[in-house]
Amino acid sequence: MNDKMALAVGAHPDDIELGCGGTLCKLVSNGIRVISVYATRGEKSGVAEIRMRESREALSILGVTEVYFGNFPDTDIPNSHVAIDFLEQFCLKNKPDIVFTHTTNDIHQDHRTIGMLSLSAFRSVPKLIAYETPRVTPTFAPNYFIDISDSINLKWNALKKHISQKQKRYLTYESMINLASFRGSQVGVRQAEAFEVLKYLDNF
Repeated sequence: MNDKMALAVGAHPDDIELGCGGTLCKLVSNGIRVISVYATRGEKSGVAEIRMRESREALSILGVTEVYFGNFPDTDIPNSHVAIDFLEQFCLKNKPDIVFTHTTNDIHQDHRTIGMLSLSAFRSVPKLIAYETPRVTPTFAPNYFIDISDSINLKWNALKKHISQKQKRYLTYESMINLASFRGSQVGVRQAEAFEVLKYLDNF
């Protein structure tokens, strides 16, 4: 294992798996340590304990075993110092090389708030990347892509763990594979995940 570390942030259980699950799987397979942090426990869309368990199981399939949950209210994450401090503690303790977070180009208020909080909480991180969820607006403009052709099946196996959310169309195989294939077609691979670069510092 190398000494690189990635941090993935989501508002609700399943956001991270949907937005960058294939990417996280690839990072783990390359020996990169990955930590996942959810701001809420997803209680508005089910039983919190069940939703947390589903995300832990899903992320375990992707190779991610360090999973944390905040206790901010689902659908009402505050834009506050308390929320910034919650996220920043993971930055200060682990010093990630890259952070994956929500785009602010999203119709869900929690997603937008996490995207905004991340700009402050991860201001010292060299690479800050915003992922895509099914709630993004037409203004989401990806300019960074990761080939997940070899991890798409594991991503699907992970998403299947969210049994309590199976009625949601965006958690179907059709939705996942269609989006990944479309993003892949934009950059000449079979399947890809798409991101907006918020900050990307290289040190040659």
